[in-house]
Amino acid sequence: MSINMTEVIKTLQGKRQIFCSEADFQLEMAWVIKERYRDAKVRLEYVPTFDDKMHIDILVFISNEWIPIELKYKTKNSKKEKMTDQITQEVFNLKNQGAKDINCYLYLKDIMRIESIKEQEKNNFKEGYAVFLTNDETYLNPPQKNNCVYKDFSLEDGAIKKGKLEWAEHTGDGTKKGIEDPITLKGSYKMEWKKFSNVAEERSDGTFYYLVTKII
Repeated sequence: MSINMTEVIKTLQGKRQIFCSEADFQLEMAWVIKERYRDAKVRLEYVPTFDDKMHIDILVFISNEWIPIELKYKTKNSKKEKMTDQITQEVFNLKNQGAKDINCYLYLKDIMRIESIKEQEKNNFKEGYAVFLTNDETYLNPPQKNNCVYKDFSLEDGAIKKGKLEWAEHTGDGTKKGIEDPITLKGSYKMEWKKFSNVAEERSDGTFYYLVTKII
């Protein structure tokens, strides 16, 4: 049995507009999956036996088949003002998180990680998902500079990501510290963003968007 991630996201949209952290987003998604798939086993921060340094954000077992899910939740708060979730009436003071270049790299690394899980668990792997949720609309757009250091990693809407992706040669050591290695993808993936919620129309950071990449 597969997971219908479109329906999982739709259910999440009916429950929440905003999440206070990535861990909050992770818990809510796991909860929805467990509610929708009663026979599933859902594990958070799962460490597989083949790599004790790997932590899978959500691992779903259905009939002993693996469905790993990796999440990214990056927020923007340009006015440093609170936001109210119109569904729950909760008030959130979101962080103003930057490092777009690094976050793009890490999302693609999530896809690469799921591909590696597929290789390691060939007999058990069913499918995998990388999910990115943000209210920073710049992720949907191409880099403004032609010589952008993270051009290969840009997640702009409609982009196709495949093969070997690298930092530009002129990237500073500080920018790529600890994440120097290229990303090499076995599959080809199209970045397709969709609207998750509209919290405040008058704010440039008042709309949340999500990106789902399915690995099969």
